[in-house]
Amino acid sequence: MRLSFRSATLLLVAAPAFAQGSDDCASATAITGNGPFSCDTTTATTDGLADPVCDFFGNQDIFGDVWFSWTANQSGPHTVNLCSLLGDDSKAAVYDGGCGTAVTWCNDDACGLKSQVSFGATQGQTYLIRIGNYADGSTTPVFGDFTIDYAGPTLNPATGNYYQVITENLSWNGASAAAEATLFNGTPGHLVTITDQAELDWILANLNFDRPWIGLFHNTQAPGYSEPATGWEWVTGETSSFFNWAPGEPNDTSASGGPENYCEMFGTGVWNDAEDFHGPTFEYIVEWEGGSIGTNYCQANPNTTGATGTISASGSASAATDNFTLTAGSLPTQQFGIFITSRNPGFVPNAGGTSNGNLCLGGAIGRFFLPSQIGSTGTTGEFSLQLPLTMFPQGAGVVAVLPGETWYFQAWHREGTGAGSNFTDGLEVTFN
Repeated sequence: MRLSFRSATLLLVAAPAFAQGSDDCASATAITGNGPFSCDTTTATTDGLADPVCDFFGNQDIFGDVWFSWTANQSGPHTVNLCSLLGDDSKAAVYDGGCGTAVTWCNDDACGLKSQVSFGATQGQTYLIRIGNYADGSTTPVFGDFTIDYAGPTLNPATGNYYQVITENLSWNGASAAAEATLFNGTPGHLVTITDQAELDWILANLNFDRPWIGLFHNTQAPGYSEPATGWEWVTGETSSFFNWAPGEPNDTSASGGPENYCEMFGTGVWNDAEDFHGPTFEYIVEWEGGSIGTNYCQANPNTTGATGTISASGSASAATDNFTLTAGSLPTQQFGIFITSRNPGFVPNAGGTSNGNLCLGGAIGRFFLPSQIGSTGTTGEFSLQLPLTMFPQGAGVVAVLPGETWYFQAWHREGTGAGSNFTDGLEVTFN
C-alpha cells in the first residue's frame, strides 16, 4: 500500500527549516524539496518498531525517533544525508508505506557514526523518514540540519560508464538482482566490475561508501576452481588479472561457518570474501555501461567532407540532473553551427535554401543560438554544447524539460565558403 496522508495538520506545513520532526509517526512533519530540515530527538520517545532491514551490529531498532513525511518533487535516486547532525550515534530509515509497515531502506553508520539512507523516489510519492539514535536510552540525542539530496549516477569519463552507491542491507545475490533491475538511461545496471587500478582509483576519489558489495563472485563450477583463490569471476563475464584482495584474503573463513563465495570492498578499496548475507555489508555499487543517449533517425545527406554529419548525446537523460550534452560530428572543419530542437519530428529536404540538407524536425523549432551557444567545428570537425534543460527555446520564450517528455534534436552547420549549409541526422530523446 502506498502512503497517503490526509491530515489537515500535515498539509499546513511544506518545507519549514524550523521543523524538528514529530515524535509520533501518525502526525509526521510534512516536508518537501531538498532542505535543509531541522531535526531534534532531545525529547523523543521510541514510536517505531524493530525491523530486520535495520539490523546493524545485532540491533534492529531505532530509538528516540522523530518522523517526517517527505513528498518527492522528482523521480530518481535520493539520499537522506545526516552527516552534519550533531550529538550521538544516529540511525535512520525510509518507508514507502504507512505507519506500522516494514522498513524499505535503512542505514546506521555511513559517515562516521552518522547515517545516509539512499533510496529510489518517484515524483509525487510520499515517504516516511524516521530519524533517531542507535542505542536505547542514549544520553546524547541527535540534532541539527539534514538534507534530502538527489543522488544520481556519476559518470567516469575514462570508461564512459556510470556508477552509484546504493545503501540497502541485501545479500550479495539480492544486491546483484537489484542492480540488474535498476535502469538508467534505459540501460540495466550490474554490480560494479573493477578491472584495473585506474578504475579503482576513480571510484575511491568520486564515490562515498563504507563497505559495499562488488560484482565479483567465486564460481565453484569454473574449470580449475579451488579454494580460496581460483575461480573468481565478474558478473559481466569480462576477464581481468586485476585483484585487490586485503592481506590474507580470500580465505573462505566465515564466522557463521558458511562458505565465502562473494566479494565486498572496504572503504580503503581492498577486497574481502564473504558469505552471501553478510551483516556489515549494507551497500552495493551499481555500474551502468556507457552508450549514447536517445535514438538516431532521419538520414542526413553527405556534406563537403563526403561524410554524413552525426548527432549524439551524452551525460544523463534525467530532466532533474541538468547534465545533457549534444555533440555534432563528421563535419567540415573551421565552420560554425548551432543545435536546434522541437517536440515533433519531421522531414523537409533541402530546407531553408541549403544546398543539400534535410531538416528532420517539425512543428515549432527552437534554436540554441546565443553567442555562448554557437559552436565551431575547429580542427576536429565537431562541436558540443551542454543544453540548459530548464531553458529550452520555444516560440518567443523558453520552457523547462519535464520527465516523460520526448524531444527531437538536430545540428545545422555551414559547409564552407560558397558551399551553403547542411544538417546532421536527427536524435530522439525521452527524458526521465
